[in-house]
Amino acid sequence: MSDDEKHHPRLMMLHESGGHIEGRAKYHKLLFNYADEQTEDSSLDFVLEERGPYDPGLSKAMRRYLDLGLVEVEEDEEPHKISETEKCKRYMSGYERTKMRLDDAFNTTKTRIKDTVSRHGDKSANEMVQRDNIQDAKDNPLQKNLDKEK
Repeated sequence: MSDDEKHHPRLMMLHESGGHIEGRAKYHKLLFNYADEQTEDSSLDFVLEERGPYDPGLSKAMRRYLDLGLVEVEEDEEPHKISETEKCKRYMSGYERTKMRLDDAFNTTKTRIKDTVSRHGDKSANEMVQRDNIQDAKDNPLQKNLDKEK
């Protein structure tokens, strides 16, 4: 089991982004940049869609987070705003305190996600799509799994 599988990078990305991410496309690109730039052993898998790398596991995770009341999605206008709830903030506070004590690798994952957010969090999904790593990924056939190798 990789550190990602134990550390919930999808939920951590939202939390480290100040609890809000503007749009699903941006969420996918942040996760791709994390997996591409920060870690060699990410458990996140990506396929290529029309606008670049897409994490099919994010949709499943989002349904679970919505069902648990950890996130809410404002779908009234585009891009959809994804936000953590107060329940999620409390959960993440306890989760992080516990993981910091019990899992030596957790701090590394947290630092990598924070670095991704600091490098790319202020960019729009469109700005991230223009980056070389995403353009290189777009050279793969649609719906094909993207290799994690750099």
